[in-house]
Amino acid sequence: MYPARIVILVLAVTFIGPLWAHQPDGEQPESHDVVVARVYTRDQARLDRLIEEHNLLYYIWREGYAVIRTDRGRLPDDAVVDQAASAGMHKALEPFRGTGTIPARPCYRTVEQTYIDLQALAATNPQLAQWVDFGDSWEMTQGAGGYDLRALVISNTTVPGPKPVFMIIAASHARELATAEVATRFAEMLLADYGTDPDVTWMLDRFSIHVIPMHNPDGRKMAEAECTGGCFPAWRKNTNDAYCVGMPPDRGADLNRNADNSFWGGPWSSGNQCSETYRGPAAASEPETSDLEAYLATTFPDFRNAPPDDFVTPADDQADGVFISIHSAGDIVFYPWEGIDTDAPNITGLRALAQKVGFATTFAACQNCFLGPASGTNVDFVYEKLGVPAFTFEIGSSFGQSCSSFDNTVLPQTLDGLLTALRHTRRAYQAPLGPDVHGLAFTPGPDGGTLAATADDTRRAVNGGGEPVDPAQAIAKVRFTVGLPPWLAIESFPMTAADGLFDDPVELATAALTSQQVSGTALVYVYAEDSQGNVGPPSAVWVTIGNLFYNGFESP
Repeated sequence: MYPARIVILVLAVTFIGPLWAHQPDGEQPESHDVVVARVYTRDQARLDRLIEEHNLLYYIWREGYAVIRTDRGRLPDDAVVDQAASAGMHKALEPFRGTGTIPARPCYRTVEQTYIDLQALAATNPQLAQWVDFGDSWEMTQGAGGYDLRALVISNTTVPGPKPVFMIIAASHARELATAEVATRFAEMLLADYGTDPDVTWMLDRFSIHVIPMHNPDGRKMAEAECTGGCFPAWRKNTNDAYCVGMPPDRGADLNRNADNSFWGGPWSSGNQCSETYRGPAAASEPETSDLEAYLATTFPDFRNAPPDDFVTPADDQADGVFISIHSAGDIVFYPWEGIDTDAPNITGLRALAQKVGFATTFAACQNCFLGPASGTNVDFVYEKLGVPAFTFEIGSSFGQSCSSFDNTVLPQTLDGLLTALRHTRRAYQAPLGPDVHGLAFTPGPDGGTLAATADDTRRAVNGGGEPVDPAQAIAKVRFTVGLPPWLAIESFPMTAADGLFDDPVELATAALTSQQVSGTALVYVYAEDSQGNVGPPSAVWVTIGNLFYNGFESP
């Protein structure tokens, strides 16, 4: 998102994320009976042994479990097999190899390969995905080749709406190579896990997810050509040759300084055509910007209803939807206003969701921290014009991020952040103020079983951002619904505190389920409310009454 000269500062002040261990494929002899499993541990010595003895894919430090791939005969006694992953359902987390990648960075697909793969996803999942053309790149408008501007729209079309919209855009800045691959892997993960992962399943049923992997495909193609040897791509802007004529890679306009918001043309952009932050001759002067803004306006409802230059009137606090612009580098999540050092009127909800993402990713969560304001960004357009919660993710540590770092750290961190944001898509200013629910499990028993979940109001972090954090509130209620999410269910059922009383910010809750509540297999949704009346988003678990399986894992 920001010029190269600032990245050094980011790297100097940003907190380092957790260590994600990875054993390269093929170093352990594996039989044909290979499985993927979770091992719950927080013991560093145990983790070291897992790395040495198995193929450790990644470690979820917040939940305290490692994910390993190993021979079934070599499984640790306490490992819990993930049946779906063992069947190849989690391919999005595997390093991409093959044709259509950048030679110096084979984990990143080219523009063409990205489009081919996402189009194929839509073709093979017609009920869940559509490959949409919403505009043209600058070169295409000139008849000079170029690319369509495309979005993969993901949602279960058999489930009626209206549905809250979650949208991500990537590669607005051409040289930020990891961003497009993260967006593509996110789409692949969602479609691979639908029907298996309970949370992914309900979110694809109830939300409309729009993934724009290449906002600046012309510029990205130039950056790909620069990625040789050490891979230090310089091309940032689009390729409009009316600006900074004859001076590649300095020609073009910065698409994240060109958006039509009240801050366009501000001091944190440039009128110099050869500058990295050249804003263009007018707001939305570039087709990549104007076509995106038209798509945004027809995709999101308008929750702001405020006149231009009104920085005081808040958007509707019951607004649905989330918009995320993915950039690199710095490990930060920003929220509006980005174009001025003034709190946005919906600051409470914006900050709360940013801090939940910060917890999930270990990113700093703040407004304009470290880097200062940026005038004319897409995030400020979405928030100002539509009232939709909008955020910038700055991922990784460099523009040409190495494949080992991307696969082992940047990708899993960012996927966690995107899933966290996606979970809060409905009532996106209110839900982040409430508790999260995690650790769901169902233990079968006679004529039913026991549902257990942890309600947690502490999962917020700033990690150096310097922003205030709301104090954690005591859990007041934990409830569940069967078959439908809480806002659609006719009836909800209470859960009880395992220690007898809901009075702490973190509470284990349990409830008995019977065959009268669940007939066959159903999604059970659990949600929590804090002592101030804030209700958080639900989490779900598969429940089957009458067999030995729960949540997609073998019963231990």
